[in-house]
Amino acid sequence: MNGHRIALQLYTVRDHTAKDMLGTLRQLAAMGYRAVEFAGYGNATPEEIRPVLDELGMQAMGAHVGIQLWQTDREKVLHDMATLGCSYAVVPSVGEEYRTTVGQIQHLATILNDLGRVAQQAGLRFGYHNHAFEFTTVEGTTMYDRLAALTDPDLVLLEFDIFWAQFGGADPIALIEHYGRRMALLHVKDMAAGEQREDRPVGEGIMTWPRLLAAGRAAGSEWYIVEQDHPKDPLGDVHTSFQNLEQLLGQVYAL
Repeated sequence: MNGHRIALQLYTVRDHTAKDMLGTLRQLAAMGYRAVEFAGYGNATPEEIRPVLDELGMQAMGAHVGIQLWQTDREKVLHDMATLGCSYAVVPSVGEEYRTTVGQIQHLATILNDLGRVAQQAGLRFGYHNHAFEFTTVEGTTMYDRLAALTDPDLVLLEFDIFWAQFGGADPIALIEHYGRRMALLHVKDMAAGEQREDRPVGEGIMTWPRLLAAGRAAGSEWYIVEQDHPKDPLGDVHTSFQNLEQLLGQVYAL
């Protein structure tokens, strides 16, 4: 395992990229990261970022792009994805107006299918990233299962955030096994023991990583994407996650 399946969601180091995107990318490359997933571009532009990625031997495997931006400036979204060389474009979350009732979830599914077609025509794979709210029950089933059933697997993949699924009361392993290759992208962060269940670097909490990563391997997951919403030491935490995740994946993929 050489880290080629590991990426970093740059939202984790947003305080650094806001001030110095290009310098932060250099620091991440020095840690061993060879792929990143964007969530905005900090104080740089895609045109400024791409040559630095190429220089560092880094890949922009994907980006988080909100529904509103898709709807208001689609051409720029597609231009930015092409400039960076992204393979994946993922909706990171949605507001309450898309998730409170079955009708709203159905409407969201229609939008996601439509955006999936647009992305596919542009040579991109399109996906949806979960938090915890998708695992609440809405009229008999979870929003997550309903949204998955209403979206076309050929158009909408599931970027599965393992931490948030567990936080929401779901069984992450069962979900990975159920949805299989549709979960091409796995977001990984650990969970602290205790009532608050804060996020932690991979390997520094209570998550059962050998079993989770083995499920990802069996499902054919392509990327393991480090992310923390509230890191205590952003650069230090992502370095710890990379080192621990590389070791864990090395063990899983050697079996």
